Amino acid sequence: MRKYYIICVTFLLTVNGSASGQTLRIDSCYALAVKNYPFIRQYDLIEKTKEYTLSNASKAYLPQVSLTAIEGYIFGGLPTAVPSDNSSHFKFIGVAQLNQTIWDGGATKTQKQIIAASSETEKASVNVALYDLRSRVNDLYFGILLADQQLIQLQIQDTMLQNNIHSAEQLNQNGLAYKTDVDEMKVERLKLNQQRTEYTYTRDGFKQMLSLLIGIKVTDQIILEKPMLSLQPDPAEINRPELSYYKSRQNLVNAEAGMQKVNLMPKIGLLGAGVMIAPGLSLGNGKISSIGVAGVSASWNISGLYKNSNAKQLTLQQLNKIKVQEETFLFNTHLQMSQSSSDIIRQQAVLRDDDEIVQLRQTIREEYQIKYDNGKGPLLDLLNASVKESEARALKALHEMQLLKTLYSYKTISGN
Repeated sequence: MRKYYIICVTFLLTVNGSASGQTLRIDSCYALAVKNYPFIRQYDLIEKTKEYTLSNASKAYLPQVSLTAIEGYIFGGLPTAVPSDNSSHFKFIGVAQLNQTIWDGGATKTQKQIIAASSETEKASVNVALYDLRSRVNDLYFGILLADQQLIQLQIQDTMLQNNIHSAEQLNQNGLAYKTDVDEMKVERLKLNQQRTEYTYTRDGFKQMLSLLIGIKVTDQIILEKPMLSLQPDPAEINRPELSYYKSRQNLVNAEAGMQKVNLMPKIGLLGAGVMIAPGLSLGNGKISSIGVAGVSASWNISGLYKNSNAKQLTLQQLNKIKVQEETFLFNTHLQMSQSSSDIIRQQAVLRDDDEIVQLRQTIREEYQIKYDNGKGPLLDLLNASVKESEARALKALHEMQLLKTLYSYKTISGN
């Protein structure tokens, strides 16, 4: 997933070699949104933390040296074989100890496994957060495409009205049409202009938000490519990053459970210790001022034996909890896919009639146009027919874009 998110996006803007400018694809927007999102920097932070923590864990086998220095008053004196007036109750005692681990029961190895598993869990969590950007991109991208389609349909209707206004003005000048006919069509054109203004501002707002999301200014010179998809969603397996997240959490729990075995093992190492005393201790004819010892050390804390059974049960409960969360996620995702699939079937059924409705509305409008041009039909009938044709075309464009968005929503839900 990480490679997917931080790939170098060389296909982001494709010059199509025509006067239309540049083309931006929705897949490119996905990659740009991830690349531009501040949370992406978590990857580097997680990786650096992992490196430093592993480095610290690797130093567990380095020799451990401790030094202790004491300068103090000895209460009651120290035993001596021969009394001495020069004996002092003030002594300097220096203690040095060197420990070299030979075998730590697998603690270092297990600790490294925990660090690696924890790092993968954090990365998987980042992947889940970044994947949510797809839904935002879908809303903005298809919102812009829908506004563009509506503006195209309004332009078609505006062109028809403009032609009718021109014809009506000529007929009015020749006394063959009323001035009110011209005014009625001008009012309808003003209403179209209001709708165009609303869609233009809506589209510009979506473009501004998309620009902020992907880090590239989406100008009018950049054309958003209309995706091409099959009209029937293929039955798809769920490939969401959440599944990797649940898997990585299970791996982390299993890695942490490895410490239970480590706690049952003894620890073996080399030990060296030395003590220096000044002034020295008088023992008859001799004086002790330093002493040293070296050997093999072994330690075994058996408290892990008492907790081992409960620790295993706690691990099992943690794994079961994650399993339940994963099953719940899959259940909800399957429900969403089922709902989305039903929406697709419904939208396809609605869309199948749109072509015929548009064709019939166009035929009706053309017939009223002929009647009006020949003075056999009122303007109101022509205007109503024109409005209904425009509405039919706008609804068709809306249904097409809704279907396309739902298809992409299905892909996003399934993780494909």
